[in-house]
Order: sequence, then C-alpha cells, then structure tokens
Amino acid sequence: MSDLQLSLIVIGVVVIVAVFVFNRWQERQLRRRVEDTFSSIRPAPLPGPQDDADDDRIEPSLERMQADGSSEAPARPSPRFSAAAASPDAVSGHAAQSSIDYVCSVVSATPMAHHRLSEFLHAATAVGKRVSLEGWMPELGQWVAVPLADARPIMQVRASLQLADRAGPVNRVQLATMRDLVLQLAQQVDAQCECPEIDAAMQAAAELDNFCAEIDVSISCHVVPRTDAGLPGTKVRGLLESFGYGLASDGKFWLHADDGTFLLSAADAKGAAFSTERLRNESLAGLTLSMDVPRAPGAGRLFDRMLETARHLAHALDAIVVDDNRRPLTDAGLAVIRQQVRAVHAAMEGRGIAAGSSTAARLFS
Repeated sequence: MSDLQLSLIVIGVVVIVAVFVFNRWQERQLRRRVEDTFSSIRPAPLPGPQDDADDDRIEPSLERMQADGSSEAPARPSPRFSAAAASPDAVSGHAAQSSIDYVCSVVSATPMAHHRLSEFLHAATAVGKRVSLEGWMPELGQWVAVPLADARPIMQVRASLQLADRAGPVNRVQLATMRDLVLQLAQQVDAQCECPEIDAAMQAAAELDNFCAEIDVSISCHVVPRTDAGLPGTKVRGLLESFGYGLASDGKFWLHADDGTFLLSAADAKGAAFSTERLRNESLAGLTLSMDVPRAPGAGRLFDRMLETARHLAHALDAIVVDDNRRPLTDAGLAVIRQQVRAVHAAMEGRGIAAGSSTAARLFS
C-alpha cells in the first residue's frame, strides 16, 4: 500500500468520525433546546404547530407532460417504547395515519392533566415538522384533536409526527426529539408510552418522500392575447368570477369545492399578484390556469373543466390557449396529459392515498 493510499484512508476515517460527532452534537443541541422550552412554558392551552409549507420541488408542467407523451388498573411500570401501537384503531382520527405519520401512544389509568398536553404541543414546535395530538373519546368512539374546548377527561392520546411533505422527509434528529417528548409527557402524567422504532420510521419517511416526489405533478395552461393590447383586468375578473373563481389574499383567483377544498387557480402569467386596484386599472400580459394533480379530486374531470374555462376566456378576450412554450394545445398532447393524470391518481390509490383528500393535502403542502 502506497503512502498516498494510506493517507486517503486516514482522511476518509477522519471525515466519517467528524460527521458522526457533528450529528451527535446537533442532536444534543436540539434536545437541549426542546427541554429548555418544555421547562419554561406555562400550563395554559396553546395552539398547535404551524404547517411547513415550503416547496422545494420543481413540478412538471403541461409542456413537460405533453412532451413525455393513518375501570381502574393496577399500578403501571415506567414508560417504555416498543414497535407496537396501543391506540384503538376501529375509528380513524382526522390526523394520525400510520402510512404517513410516526404515531406514538400514551396510555394512563387516570385522566391526564390538560396543561401537560398543551405543554407537549408547545414544545413540539421545536421538532420542525407537523405534529398533532389526539385524545381518545370512548363516549364518542373516535379520536378528537387536543387541546379540547372543554376539560373532558383524557386517559389515552396519540402523538403524530408527519413523515414527509413538500419540504422533504423527517430526519433522525426530528424523530428522536419527538420520541423524547412523548417519553417526557408519559413521565409527567404517570403513563405508559409506545413508539415505533426510529430506523423503521426513517426508512418509511424516505420511501414516502420518494413516492411523493415521483407523482408531485402540477399542470398549467396559459391564456395570452392575440394583440399587444393585453387582457383587460376588469373583464378578466368578471369572467373568472362568473366561472366560480374568487380573488384570494395570495393574489390569485381560486376555484374551490363546497367543502372549501381548493381545486384550480388562475394567476398572472408573469407571477405578479392580482389586486382589485390592479385589475381595475391595468391590462394583463396573460393568465395562467393551474391544477395541483395530487390535491385535485377527480382530476380528469377537473382538467377538462380547466381547459373549458381557458377556452371560454380565450373566446371572450380575443386570446389563445397555449402551453409553456407558447404553442397551441393539440388533442394528441391533451390525451397524453389525461393519461398521465390518471396514472398519478392510480398510483396514489395503490398506496391508500385518495387524490384530493385531507391526507393528500397534508403530504403535498
């Protein structure tokens, strides 16, 4: 073995050790911050964590798709972890799902102090991913989001950490922090706790994130004027509102279902936000209609509705409907898009995730 080879081996070992030490240090720092947060909070009900809505993925567009053709009891032992979950599964709660969440169970023989549950949620904001907490209500036969509006006795809760979203999968530090918080809660309320193994959760998170990345598709079409005069803003607004769209605070028009689910969006082709004043006083260089495929129920019908709206707009505004390269849409290209939309929804159904469902909305946010 030459001196160069020996030197490279030594350098490699040093780098591996340094990375390991840094990761351990980072984990200790995050746990220490969580413990400091837990010790400093007050026993008052607090709101849950905010959604992590950053989107770092590059989503396929219409042009790309055209081209690619989950009684009393004796004294309890100390809290413990295991791979099993003790929560009742007969009725599914609105948040925890084993297919997309790291779900931990805490079971007590006596009612848990509500301020401890609020403290847990407050401390869980340090995890950096969506964390939810639900209590089992035997009289209702279902899981209910905690904290409750009234102080009902709760003897069993499940804490859930979402495994992935559009910002990527959870990491080992986040999972370990979540597990430690659940253990701390169980100790405080004198209960047993059960959590899945972190290695298995890491693998599940990576697989889920890879799956979501493969089907994270957004398709768009554009309505552009035939002349340099542009599209009159007041007329654009009137037409969109007649089709059921409404101007939202994010500067886009949105079409939503009766239950409030957002279906389609209409935005300025150059990315500028719409406002009432701007629409009243300006002409637009173009309009972009978009559909977030995983979050869209019945995407085939919704895609046709988007195209129908685009064509009506084009007819009324003396404009044309084009793809991302400003080429007119063709029937052959649209057929390819419909086929791929159906393929995305079929893949989601295969994993038990219905397109347009609340589960899909959580994953693709």
